[in-house]
This record gives sequence, C-alpha cells and structure tokens, in this order.
Amino acid sequence: MRTRGIVAAVVLAAGTGGSALAADGLTISGFVDINLERLSTPKDSTYRMSSGGLNASRLVFSGSEDLGGGSKAFFTHEMQFSADTGAGPQPRQSFVGLSGDWGTLSMGRQNTPSYWIAGYADPSWSADYSIVSNMQFFYAPYRENNSVAYNTPRVAGLMGRFMVTAGQEDGSSNGRYVSTAVEYRNGPFFAGFASDLKYTKNIFSSNIGTSRDNYLALAYRFGSIEPTFIYHTYNGYYAYPPYVDFQTKGWDVQLGARWQITAQHRVFGSYVHKQDANNVKLSDADGFLVGYGYNLSKRTDLYANYGRINKKNNTPVSYPMTFNSSGAVAPNSGIQLGIRHAF
Repeated sequence: MRTRGIVAAVVLAAGTGGSALAADGLTISGFVDINLERLSTPKDSTYRMSSGGLNASRLVFSGSEDLGGGSKAFFTHEMQFSADTGAGPQPRQSFVGLSGDWGTLSMGRQNTPSYWIAGYADPSWSADYSIVSNMQFFYAPYRENNSVAYNTPRVAGLMGRFMVTAGQEDGSSNGRYVSTAVEYRNGPFFAGFASDLKYTKNIFSSNIGTSRDNYLALAYRFGSIEPTFIYHTYNGYYAYPPYVDFQTKGWDVQLGARWQITAQHRVFGSYVHKQDANNVKLSDADGFLVGYGYNLSKRTDLYANYGRINKKNNTPVSYPMTFNSSGAVAPNSGIQLGIRHAF
C-alpha cells in the first residue's frame, strides 16, 4: 500500500485510531498510480493499462481543529478514481470525529477494525494483487458505511478497536456489522485479533443470514526484514448480489515478509492457503504474490508485482487475482509494471 515514507504515515494512523490527524486546517493529498499489466485466465491472457497497482489512485481531503484540553476534531474525505481513464470519483472513506485522552470516536464510511489488524500483517500493504485482500478478505468487509467507531487510548502497548454500523437502514438488520478488536505494539512486535459479525439479506428470499470472521495477525521486525502471519476463520452466509451467495465455513493462513533492502530497494512476498469445509461454492486454494519497489524519491516509486492463485476444485466462485477486471472469467494470475506518485 505504501513505500517506507508512506508506510510510516499508515502505521501512525493505525496507532492513533485509524485516522491520520493533520495539523489545524485543510490538507489535500493522495496518490496517482498507473501500471502496464498482463492478466491471465486458464484459457487466455489480456494486456492493458490499469490504475492502482500498489494502492488505489485517490484524492484525499483531511484536517483537524485543536479544541483545547488535548482534544481535537478531525475529518477525512477520500475519493477514488481510475488514473488510466480519469473515471470516477467513487467514495472510499468519509468520516468525522473527535479525539482526546479518552480515545477516538468517528462516524461515517471508514475502514473496519479487521482492516487495521490484518492489513498491517499484509506484506503488500493491500496492493491490487494482495492475496490477503483477494483471498482472506474475499467476501468479508474491510470498509463500512453508516458506521460508528471507537478506539481506546493505547496503554502499555494495548489498544481496543470497536465498530458498529446501521446497515442498509431499511427497517431490517440487513448490512449491519459489529466488530471488536485488540492490538498490541511494542517496538518491533505487533499482534492483533479481530472478530467481525455481519448480517446479510438472502438474495433469493427475505431471510437475514449471519457470518462470523475472526483474524489473528502477527508481525515481528528483525532489522530491515519483517515476517508476517495471518490466520483467518470464516463461518456463515455470504452474498454477492444479485446472483451469487453461499453458506460455508473454513479457514486460511498467510505467511509473508517484507524487506527494505536499502533506502531505494524493497521486496515482499506473501503466500495464502485456504481450506474450505464444503468445497461446493468455494474451493480450497493456494495463492502467492511477490513484489519489488524502487524509490525514485520520497514520493515517487517504480514497482513490479507478480501473483497467482490456484483453485483445487472447479467451483463456481473464484478468488480473483484482481477485482479491477470486467472479464467474464476472473483472472488467476497477473504481472504489473507501474509507477506511483504521492502528493
């Protein structure tokens, strides 16, 4: 998701409540990220230009106001767009909140606690080809509308994260989401656990189904190398309207590492194994991603990513190498060569 300089800002945001608090006034920032890529399915390949290889191209308005007594008001509004065509914008995050010695309270559309927990242990920082996002988070939310989030102060390295949403606000519990998480940071060591409960209306009836996703994430930095681990369990009803839904359960595990070789050169690798209990709609699968980045400056990067996902069974639902594809068959491998500029 970020280079070292950008990563530092993300880690700061995660540690202070998931919102990078700017100085008083308005800050305008964002990313423009474009790549040339080759996407492949089991039958053919496509060459194209695409947006958002390392992280989504976006325009971000943010700011804060000192209220005195150690308290602040803050806001963030992010608009995502396709840098290769200029299409958009699409909403990403949009929230307002208060912070102080008592913690951080925010409301709006914002990242979930599990995003901050498992996302930190994703070696690719949630890149387009991230197999953490595309296999482990595949049908689980990591950004929610109509949400209220509270993050406790950090005490002796420990911090709690909580979120609840109003859902679709249609008189039912459809779309409601409840998440509880705790994380621990002490020097090079990071550990976190998140548990998400989601209510989803059956796409073929009026019944409301539930799903439970649990995430355990670990990371430890040895000098310039940081191995990471994520264990995820899932159980319940999941749906992609208008036609795809399934009741299933299972688990998956991620092993990875990121290595800042020098100030300019960095690499990462990530491997996920998924074990589905039913193998009817979803399949057991294995996926991997490797990436290389070169910092031209503090704000401009060149990068190369290669990833592949292999299903073990011919089930109707595939884990896509990228969700940024309109083809009838989801690509299962891809390679990207791109440039990203932060501003």
